Amino acid sequence: MKHGICWYDFLPFYVRHDMYHIVGTIIVFIVLIIGTMRVRYQLRKGGDSIVPFEGHILINGIIQFIEVCMSFMEEIIGTSYKRHLSIICSFAIFIFVSNFLGLIPGVSSGTDNINTTLACGLIIFLYFNIEGFRSLGFKHAIHIMNPINIWWGWFLSPLLFPIELVSLCIRPLSLAVRLAGNMIGDHQVLFAFIEIMPFLLPLPFFVFGLLISVIQTAVFCILSCVYISLHVTEDGSH
Repeated sequence: MKHGICWYDFLPFYVRHDMYHIVGTIIVFIVLIIGTMRVRYQLRKGGDSIVPFEGHILINGIIQFIEVCMSFMEEIIGTSYKRHLSIICSFAIFIFVSNFLGLIPGVSSGTDNINTTLACGLIIFLYFNIEGFRSLGFKHAIHIMNPINIWWGWFLSPLLFPIELVSLCIRPLSLAVRLAGNMIGDHQVLFAFIEIMPFLLPLPFFVFGLLISVIQTAVFCILSCVYISLHVTEDGSH
């Protein structure tokens, strides 16, 4: 989705057509790569020194963020949460940075487009199914056919299996629509007020947009943890 005039508006139409979310996603990846390289350089430069180095506030913020993620994931997933920490934290950082950049006039956010959010949802969908088969083997498929895990539940399989299959396949779409819809609405409101009065008036909406960015990042990651938990635990109910 386009907000105002962006630098890539000057590209030929056949190049830039419907590419705003792709450019926004590339910008996010560039920002994250530069930030990661900067952090690695500072850590290597610091060596064993405990004296805070340049950028230590950012490092402390990231560490605290990971600690919060670990706490939530341990409560939702259980003792095996560390195995899934990397993918959840990666999505959290990517989604938050994308949402935040979308608040900047002239920068299009990847999460403003259903294609980007659907790709995130599909990755989570593939991940929790693969982890389900890795953890439970064939029992993962049995859970789908007999979600109540009782012997007489097999008599209800012709009724429950289609419902369960639709419920399973709708999960990545629900993640995508929820994230994209909220971010599109939030950014539309913000930029509408920026066009009316570009100085003081949009400030409360910018703060509100920042809060929405945090909340939607948390919602996506919490739901992803819930889906992972349902598929990697033997007593999980789909």
